[in-house]
Amino acid sequence: MEDQYSFCGICRINHTSGKKHSFSSKHKARLKTILKKFGSKISDSKKKLLNPVITKASSELSAVNVWCYMCSVEVKRHVADHHAIIMDAGLLEHLATSEHGRKVHQFFWENRLSKEQKKNYLVTEEGLDSFKEALRNALACYENEEETQLKKEAMKIKEIECTQTNVVNQKEDLQITTQSEQQSGPSSGHSSSSWGNSSSGSKPSHSKVQTEGVVYSDGLTFIGKSNCLPDGNVHTGAVPPWFRADDGEPTQTKPIGPTEQDFQEHLKRERKRKLNPARVGANFDRTSTNNPDWMPSFGRVWNSGRRLQSKQQYQRETGNWKKRKTMNGHHSGKY
Repeated sequence: MEDQYSFCGICRINHTSGKKHSFSSKHKARLKTILKKFGSKISDSKKKLLNPVITKASSELSAVNVWCYMCSVEVKRHVADHHAIIMDAGLLEHLATSEHGRKVHQFFWENRLSKEQKKNYLVTEEGLDSFKEALRNALACYENEEETQLKKEAMKIKEIECTQTNVVNQKEDLQITTQSEQQSGPSSGHSSSSWGNSSSGSKPSHSKVQTEGVVYSDGLTFIGKSNCLPDGNVHTGAVPPWFRADDGEPTQTKPIGPTEQDFQEHLKRERKRKLNPARVGANFDRTSTNNPDWMPSFGRVWNSGRRLQSKQQYQRETGNWKKRKTMNGHHSGKY
């Protein structure tokens, strides 16, 4: 008879070991890790049985789920109530169900666990009732705190609105007062602003600038055309002050900035600066004048024959060649 396969939810494998599989070292190590991980979450939730925790609603907390290894289902850890979230309420409610209690009993029997540990993974009905009773009082306190906080925020908003309204009213009153003063004052002449006469009757110290007049209307001020310097300004085509010659000095005729020739010389110096300073002819003075015969060019590289013939040809070209005298006895009868 072939061995039947069984699936282990802890190790997530199919095996044919039967009941012996629960005693294997691999299964025990995996089971120990799962119980420690799931047990820590349950112990944290049980701390809130007598002291429920309520926070503001958020999408992150509402989406938190817990996997129950005994029931092999996913459970909502928190419960949303109105605009608040009751922490761990979903997990506590699941641990108190009869279905979870039956699954825990089966889980402990299949994995050969001690029965004394069952209570760590269960919540009694009495404990759940105590949690619900404490939750009513916690919800009432939370709602009172939220209402008080909303009132404080509403008072702050109201104070800000009142302040803004007062500022707007003050600006409107100031504008009305200014308009009435302008309408009752003179329609031409100098005003009491910084462009005209001051309240003490002194004139502003604007050198060489005279205004033709100031005309007022409702809320508007028009400043007339002013007479500038007699020789004009930069906007009328006059020479700027920084280009004008000082008293007693001739006008500058040299153009400002480098010329084209200066620029070309600069480029030439830059190109020469990049060359090797130790190259052949780098220190040669090309401005010096020398005798054209200082370096005889009778090499005649492309000529054939002896070097002496090349030298004689060079001397004939330059006019310095002299006919060689025949030595006595050179053509004697030695032959």
